[in-house]
Amino acid sequence: MDLRVLRYFVAVSEHGTIHGAAEAVRVAQPSLSRQLRRLEQDLGFALFDRAPRGVTLTAAGSAFLPVAQDLLTRDERATATARSIAGGDGGGLTVASAGTTVTDILAPFIVTQGAEGPISNAVEVLPENVYSVFERGDADFAVGTRIPPAEFRSRVIGYAYLWAQVQPDHPLASAETIPLARLVREPLIVMSRAHGVRNMFDTAVTRAGLSYTPATETESSSLALALAAAGRGVCVLSDDSRYGLRTVPIRATDGDLAITLYGVWDDNHFAHARIERCLGALSEFVAELYPRTTQRSQARPVS
Repeated sequence: MDLRVLRYFVAVSEHGTIHGAAEAVRVAQPSLSRQLRRLEQDLGFALFDRAPRGVTLTAAGSAFLPVAQDLLTRDERATATARSIAGGDGGGLTVASAGTTVTDILAPFIVTQGAEGPISNAVEVLPENVYSVFERGDADFAVGTRIPPAEFRSRVIGYAYLWAQVQPDHPLASAETIPLARLVREPLIVMSRAHGVRNMFDTAVTRAGLSYTPATETESSSLALALAAAGRGVCVLSDDSRYGLRTVPIRATDGDLAITLYGVWDDNHFAHARIERCLGALSEFVAELYPRTTQRSQARPVS
């Protein structure tokens, strides 16, 4: 499939007229019309409904548009990568990860790596979509908390605590860890049941034979932190603290609750060796960021 003609198709869909698209891509209008007709013949369906005042996408054209846009984006990315390789550096790496991981771990890591650091971009997605974004080719590697796909290489790069976050003057603020049995007596601010950290916490509570009733459930980790800082209760999150809150690990029967962080990459990627070195450095950074002060519970992927 000729990518040049796909660009013409996208241009017409954006401008709404053959004339406007022809001017934008600097091609004679009759030539552009002929090539679009040929594309429609090759595809086996009409892309546009043509009228004297302009064109509109058919249902098939609307369905095909994101496919064409994706192919063009991949072509641009491949071209940029090839230029970087030819220049000798392979270009900066793009990582797919959840927003919390980007904010609390990857962004500080990038700062420590300086101007020559390997990561230049991050795609922030929901935890359950991290690996699908990587598989789709929108990132060079991924850092996630779910079990990695078996068809790719992966390694554990560290562990992040599930914290109880409290005001500085709270009786639990100076504790090294907070036992689950003690924590569930507090008014708890937790994420909704759709969030992995909530599922992990609830599983630990159930295994300990305990129960609790949330004081507040929220979809926003930022709001959970704000509510805790406002004195509404103790929030349970894996995010780093804000608003002066103190973070304290949560003690289960077999250790402190922690989340496993995985690095995932493709051995066939042109920069696989650089990705592995990057993940090695990231692993060392995570170990310093969240030092192991007590025995961790069997750190598990977030479900």
